[in-house]
Amino acid sequence: MRNPIAWRSIVIGLLALASTAMARDRDPNATLNLPSVPGSQGYTFVAAFPGVTFNVPVAIASPPKETNRLFVVEEPGRISVITNLALPNRTTFLDLTGNTVYGGEQGLLGLALHPEYAKNGRFFIYRTVNASTGGGAVQNHDRLSEFHVSAANPNVADPSEKILFQQADLAGNHNGGDVHFGPDGYLYVSLGDEGGQNDQFKNGQKIDHDFFSAILRLDVDARPGSLAPNPHAAIAASPGAYRVPADNPYVGATTFNGHSVNPAAVRTEFWSVGWRNPWRMSFDPATGELWVGHVGQDTWESVAVTGRGANHGWSYIEATSAGPYGAPAGFLTDPKYGFVPPVYSYRHGSEAYQGNSVIGGVVYRGTRIAALVGAYIFSDYVSANVWTLRRDATGHATVVRIANSPNISAYGTDPRNGDVLAAHLGGNRLLRLDYTGAFTGAPIPPTLADTGAFADVAALQPVAAMEPYDVALPFWSDGALKSRWFFVPGTNRVGVVADGAWKSPIGTVWMKHFEMEMTVGDPASRRRLETRFLVNGSNGLYGVTYRWNSATNAELVPDAGADEVLEIQDGATIRSQTWHYPGRGECLACHTPVAGGSLGFTTAQLNRPDAATGSSQIARIAAAGYLSGVPPALSPLASLVSGPAPDGTPASLESRARNYLAANCSQCHRPGGTAPAFWDARDSTPTDLADIISGKLNDSRGDLANRVVVPGDIAHSVLYQRMSMRGPGQMPPLATSVPDTAGAQLLHDWIVSLADRVSFADWAKAQLGDSSGNPPPSRDSDGDGAVDLLEYLAGTDPKDSSKFWSVVMDHAAGNAVVRLHMNQPAGVAYRIEVTTVPGGAWTPLDVVANAPFYPAVSRDISLEIPATDETRLFRVGLMGR
Repeated sequence: MRNPIAWRSIVIGLLALASTAMARDRDPNATLNLPSVPGSQGYTFVAAFPGVTFNVPVAIASPPKETNRLFVVEEPGRISVITNLALPNRTTFLDLTGNTVYGGEQGLLGLALHPEYAKNGRFFIYRTVNASTGGGAVQNHDRLSEFHVSAANPNVADPSEKILFQQADLAGNHNGGDVHFGPDGYLYVSLGDEGGQNDQFKNGQKIDHDFFSAILRLDVDARPGSLAPNPHAAIAASPGAYRVPADNPYVGATTFNGHSVNPAAVRTEFWSVGWRNPWRMSFDPATGELWVGHVGQDTWESVAVTGRGANHGWSYIEATSAGPYGAPAGFLTDPKYGFVPPVYSYRHGSEAYQGNSVIGGVVYRGTRIAALVGAYIFSDYVSANVWTLRRDATGHATVVRIANSPNISAYGTDPRNGDVLAAHLGGNRLLRLDYTGAFTGAPIPPTLADTGAFADVAALQPVAAMEPYDVALPFWSDGALKSRWFFVPGTNRVGVVADGAWKSPIGTVWMKHFEMEMTVGDPASRRRLETRFLVNGSNGLYGVTYRWNSATNAELVPDAGADEVLEIQDGATIRSQTWHYPGRGECLACHTPVAGGSLGFTTAQLNRPDAATGSSQIARIAAAGYLSGVPPALSPLASLVSGPAPDGTPASLESRARNYLAANCSQCHRPGGTAPAFWDARDSTPTDLADIISGKLNDSRGDLANRVVVPGDIAHSVLYQRMSMRGPGQMPPLATSVPDTAGAQLLHDWIVSLADRVSFADWAKAQLGDSSGNPPPSRDSDGDGAVDLLEYLAGTDPKDSSKFWSVVMDHAAGNAVVRLHMNQPAGVAYRIEVTTVPGGAWTPLDVVANAPFYPAVSRDISLEIPATDETRLFRVGLMGR
């Protein structure tokens, strides 16, 4: 729901029964040739422990010297333990969900078990919490803590906590948070640059400030010769919790990067510096080298091997290219700076698309796959590419793509045989990298004709089992024209959900076809570009693209994708436009599990007039036998409003802007989404609760006045700035090279209009003198039966009982029709509900006019409802965005 509905009246009347569409047969035997799990060349991922699931797994660890237990870190704040790996059983080892800040890149992020865990039961975790430092304000903090195993049960932790350090963190992203014991017995901790973008807090090249942009090396055993750390607010509350190894590189340092530093202020805990976000790291058990996946910003992702005093360059440089801040002369070559280049880096958006967010992996030292021994296994979260990396004697890296597996967040190893394990967010489970030798499994069809989706490819006539559908508001695709179909195998049905993604069974396939007018405005100039498939396979979603190479067929696009420059006649000019054909991994950058897979398969998007009949599209799909759990009232559930109402009334500016953001941004910008941002683009979230207006940013772009949207201020509204540009930093980040000028203008006009927008809290302060900032919506200040929220939505005076929103209901045509009369305020939707008995359950009135609609101007409503003999109770409510 949006803002809470404020109900006004209950009137006795008569209600017509909802009509039911006639069902028609579907072909239960139809099949497509797209495999449920696409075959692979050499390697594939399989379920490591079938039936064992977790909640957002982000790290894997096993107790040293043990071979039959695994610990799995779950980001919301829980550590689970798998006992008896041959017959796995999952139990909760430690639950800190009540004292962990979770969301975006925050949460419980790392776990390291002491090398002598079998004797002392000590382990260390890194997480984000709400706390204060030195009596300051309560805010988000990064915390490194020590715990012990319970003395009574080896599979349960003692909840007693010892804090090693705790520091305020002003942004939610770039937290690093991986923790490991090295072969030297010291504890290593990865820390990001505090967040935002462009190193906005200036932590990237400092060793005398806070605990950011570094990998720490700590002595948690107080060995002889180790030193006390320099004083800092982060450790003031826990003196002696750890010590600093005497050979740490910055102990006694008086200069850094050519500038003087006070040795008493240096963070002597630092082992290496210059990190943006070292998300996952691991030690090679054979060589002791520390490998790190270094998540980049706009241009580069890197893999690094770090060491004592290494400087990896951020934010002077990104990989080996220029960063947000200029590097000192000679930074890349002069040994005094200690710069260590990445072992390997790959560029965002390159023609051979590789990815946008590296996931650091592990060096394989297992016993089962000889071909992988000594190779570093890592992947990219966005592209789902999985690679091996090997170095020759000169340090040159050879990287080979071996698999494609979406939603991997971290890697670990099976303590029994060294198998590579992966934490899989898509299925909330652990996967195992398996060797298959030659190509195994079902290949993806090489041409569009081979997929079996078309009865006549040249005529673009799908088989009867491909059901057409359309969406209320499509994603911007550089001006392309799109057609859509879906396929559900056998007699399976899609589960309808009123608010959110529908539940599609395994085997569901969505097909989307793209064409472009080569002369803008001339339908005869349309050219077929590509046809995409999204498959809900038994191992999760995967996508494939077919590029039209003739008028009669299309060929499978390589895994890396492809680009083509189109020459578009646009008025009197010809412009060059790059069209990108996405590779398999790119599809999953937006089609994520948290977004529901298929972005258009929601009630909000599908509940629209059917293109062929003009009646309800959902009713037509339901009548064809594809749906289960269809609500009795379909039309009132529609929420995306992209055009005028049936009477021609235009929609309000805010409703159109919110719908645009829902269609183009909500796949990432939502709770648990892949975007490390605070705001929520979902249409179901009220504007006042979405953190869009004056919402905080991870990236202030160097200007603290910037926000997601600043009312009336285009220059400081980063949402508009990034939607309007193309290139590094653009939004959406993928699949578009041409700005949506109409969409940008819509957002521009909305932001300008927000200068006059009054929230409920501001209204209550002005009208009622309530300065609490949280006025109760159910209060009735003038006792007229209309609560204050209803007075706010209706624009009536909350201090005058004679001024209230009026709803009138009567009968006409000999009581054959129930008539309802009211005024609908601008920018506010109404909703009518009915019940049969006082106190009974209310259900939406099933008429098209009851669909939530937010008019640009107020309008008078006179709604006629055919009556039945059944007496009903009606109520009408208002709701705002």
